[in-house]
Parts: sequence; structure tokens; C-alpha cells
Amino acid sequence: MNSARTSITGRDDEGIARVQGLLDDLARANRLPADPVTDMQVALDEILSNTLRNGFSDGLPHRVDVSLSVDSRVLTAEIEDDCAPFDPLAMPPPELRGSARERSVGGLGIHFVRSLMSEVTYARVGGQNRLVLRKILADAAEDG
Repeated sequence: MNSARTSITGRDDEGIARVQGLLDDLARANRLPADPVTDMQVALDEILSNTLRNGFSDGLPHRVDVSLSVDSRVLTAEIEDDCAPFDPLAMPPPELRGSARERSVGGLGIHFVRSLMSEVTYARVGGQNRLVLRKILADAAEDG
């Protein structure tokens, strides 16, 4: 098993848990190191939570498709949704200096995602938002 796919159609945590379970299964089947898998879990939780909270807030039915894949060097997650156009990478970097009370709210999630992933790309394709997260598996050996 080197790939898995699922869809989320509701605003609940069940879909996120299903994605996390698929990633765990994929990691076990391919004997992936724990650190890059954990990084991907955190990034997916952030992206999917925000998509379900903000993208589904218009009250219309939506669908989020998540594809996971692994090859010898890279763990990849592709998230596509039919929500309103939104490029999280266009958000300005958060202000990290000063106390939490002095900083404006928002922007930390995508900052964490960018920090955890080797590559993050966004495109609007065929009326869909497409966010691709890539984690180079060699990073785990180099970091540790």
C-alpha cells in the first residue's frame, strides 16, 4: 500500500480522524519513520480543521478530498476542496515577536504547516482549491 484516499463531506472531526488513521496505516505499511509522519499529522490536522471550519461556514454542502502517497523519499498529502477560493500561502507571515496579547490573531497555523513540511503548494484548479503538502523522509535522518 503506497497510497490512500478519502473524502470528508461534513463539519465534524470524524473525517479528520479517518484521514489520520489512513496516514497511520500508510506509515505502518511502508515502515516510515515516526517524525515525518507526526509532522504530516499535525499539518493535516491544521489544514483540515481550518477548511472544515471556514470553508463549510457558508452552509452549503462541500467535499474535501484527501489523497496520501509515499515513495522512497517523500510523503505527500493532496487536499482538494470545492469551497470558496482561498490561498493560505498568500497570508502574510505572523508577527512572532512580543507577547501573545500584543500579536494579532491568526496566521500561526499556516506558519506551523510551512515549518513542518518540506514543501507546500497551492493552486486553484477547475473550481477547486488544491493544497499539496510534501515531507521529504530523509529529513528525519538528517535532523536526528
